[in-house]
Amino acid sequence: MIRYIIRRLLLMIPVAFLVTIGVFTLARISPVDPVLVFAGEDRDPVQLEAIRHQLGLDQSLPIQYVAWLTHALQGDLGRSFQNHQRVTEAIVERLPATLELGAAALLISVSFALVIGIVSAVKRNSLVDLLSTSVTLMGVSFPSFFLGVLLILLFAYVIPGKIFPPGGFVPITTDVGDNLRRLVLPAVTLATGSLALNLRQVRSSLLEVFGLEYVRTARAKGLRERAVIVRHALKNALIPVVTLVGIQVGAIIEGAVITETIFSWPGVGRLVVQAIPSHDYPVVQGVVLVSALSFMLSTLLVDVLYARVDPRISFESAAA
Repeated sequence: MIRYIIRRLLLMIPVAFLVTIGVFTLARISPVDPVLVFAGEDRDPVQLEAIRHQLGLDQSLPIQYVAWLTHALQGDLGRSFQNHQRVTEAIVERLPATLELGAAALLISVSFALVIGIVSAVKRNSLVDLLSTSVTLMGVSFPSFFLGVLLILLFAYVIPGKIFPPGGFVPITTDVGDNLRRLVLPAVTLATGSLALNLRQVRSSLLEVFGLEYVRTARAKGLRERAVIVRHALKNALIPVVTLVGIQVGAIIEGAVITETIFSWPGVGRLVVQAIPSHDYPVVQGVVLVSALSFMLSTLLVDVLYARVDPRISFESAAA
């Protein structure tokens, strides 16, 4: 297993290298000059050239890329064009808020998907199953920006008492209660889409496992239905669910972009949204690179969990 993990980590290096080339190129194909955005109303050619030299944009693209990559390998992702803050520092400051939102959304998604998915599979074609299918279709159909605005209008303005604030963030270390109240709406918004996918995956996987011979044998031996589900069916049915959840873990930053913007949640997703209009290259490049690395690490974690969930899966031969 250790050899397999090392091999996967080494394979991430060329992938990360390609990601750096892609994000660096895409960030610079825009016709808008970031120097003009940075300078504001000042259009003095001498001043613009001084700003261009200060930001390192007067060099050729290959030289700019090599310089940025060299510093990135040392943990320095550059400085923001807007406020001169180090990009690494900006990401580290906002990452806890994104991780809190993503963890809450995953907890809601996975817990509800397991409970409702198991009930739907056991009571196939029942009223509960039909309702869960309808909720799934609604969850997939509603865009997060529409659902977020709808939840804000409903719980912050329509329902008396303003149960949940419409946005903003309070650190959990400052006020636990206020933090949780402000977390509910964005977490539900972010969780809805993945909840629908996870629920359908749990249901379909369980129905497939229920038809296998070893499950029928367990029932024929007189085991209680709960024991059949928990001890025999659920463990094998969770393998594709682990894959799906692992992908969602890696995509937390991307998924939180819209949600954080709607609810004024000061996370990494909102950071990159604020950087795009001003063509703040270093911030965009840094966030995309961190997001890609998190996605690759989450897929590695999923593969490692495979061996824990299903003992039949082994990576020893692959590592050799």
